[in-house]
Amino acid sequence: MARLQDLPVELLTKIVEDFCWCRSPPPHADCHCLTIRCEAHLGREETGLEADYETLAALCLTSKLFNDLATKHLYHYIPDLDSDAQWWLLLRTLVTRRDLGQHVRSLDIVTRDYKTTPDYPEVERYLQDQVKALQDRRVEAGGKLSPWEEGEFSTGASNYLISLLTSLCPNVESIRARLTGDSFDFCGAQTMSMLKKVAFEWYDTEGGICLAGLRNLLQAAPSIESMIISPFSQEDDDKLELTLNKLTYLELRHSMVGAGALDSIYKLCPNLEIFKYETGDACIGYEQFAPQDLQRATLNHARKLRMLMMKEGPGRWEELYEDHVHPGVYEDALVELDAALKARGIECRITPLEDESV
Repeated sequence: MARLQDLPVELLTKIVEDFCWCRSPPPHADCHCLTIRCEAHLGREETGLEADYETLAALCLTSKLFNDLATKHLYHYIPDLDSDAQWWLLLRTLVTRRDLGQHVRSLDIVTRDYKTTPDYPEVERYLQDQVKALQDRRVEAGGKLSPWEEGEFSTGASNYLISLLTSLCPNVESIRARLTGDSFDFCGAQTMSMLKKVAFEWYDTEGGICLAGLRNLLQAAPSIESMIISPFSQEDDDKLELTLNKLTYLELRHSMVGAGALDSIYKLCPNLEIFKYETGDACIGYEQFAPQDLQRATLNHARKLRMLMMKEGPGRWEELYEDHVHPGVYEDALVELDAALKARGIECRITPLEDESV
């Protein structure tokens, strides 16, 4: 009687690949989602995804051949796990089996709370090694770890889970994560060259993510093409002196950006093609660029921009103009902005925040 294992390896490989989440292509060319967890991918429900993973896991237990073929597909997508214990177990596996981390393509890390120390000595040793390597890099650059950073690594701040995971997954292509401060500490320059898409959420209802907080990531991943941040908060040009030449899509949700910071953003991504922006409120920040700032910065720096889509928060620009100029100038500034960008060939759509048509 023929056995499943007697089938050609090519056919077995095809069977395994059909259960991998990678088999689903983006629903359209402009899809900037990171995994199947986006509105455009709702046709493939999470229950189906879980069933596929259960099938892959079962195949791994069938035979050594299936184990060899299917294991790497289990690690292509790391979903947000239910407990810190599961994260530490995953980390122990990746530390002891470095080859598995090479297969990770997508990370989903939005869990809020983690244990303050790793559960496994292998992970603790790896953490200590990474902190030592980080200290050496700082000393080589003429600096050192700050007391705050030393305290973070000794007490186990939640961000070091992200730092540990990304240091073990050099071929990751997309990351979705909730950040509480500076992250990606253990990723050296150019160590995440495969990373293409990122989406970050801020852990609190106040403040937001800034470019300086992403410095380590931007140095490690020069090939990022798509970036979504919610919320983003920055007042001035932080003079990062970094360039992401491949970043063409940027979306900043519920954000507050000053005029100087707007210049900084455009300088970071000189080949930006699509810029989506949604204004935040005073909980996020106090500096918001005006229409003239947006017009000046866009015309001066965004040479490749073809679409600007903005949701303007309730009263943000109106309040700014009522405080400083006569009524009616606000509307005139919007008309001038729209005309100037369209003359450059840039599609410009500015709508009230409540209007969901954007």
